[in-house]
Amino acid sequence: MMILNLTDPDSIVSWWKVLPERHGPQLQAIARLRPQFALPIRAAWRRIKADPELRPLLAESRSVANEILAAAPTRHYKDDPADALLAA
Repeated sequence: MMILNLTDPDSIVSWWKVLPERHGPQLQAIARLRPQFALPIRAAWRRIKADPELRPLLAESRSVANEILAAAPTRHYKDDPADALLAA
């Protein structure tokens, strides 16, 4: 079991590496919905983008996430409460 500390960029990066195609969009949502965590999340993104070992994983995860979004049915944002998005 992994515990995510949203105030610690190292914890965020470690959590993201477990399942980046899913955790990336979740981090983006958390940063928008919970502004108190936006700064550490942005710091984690900077670390991910700057790490030569993580950059390929980031590119691959974005590609997979885009494929998932392209295949998903289009719905209005009100159809998905924020709590359900964060729990996904």
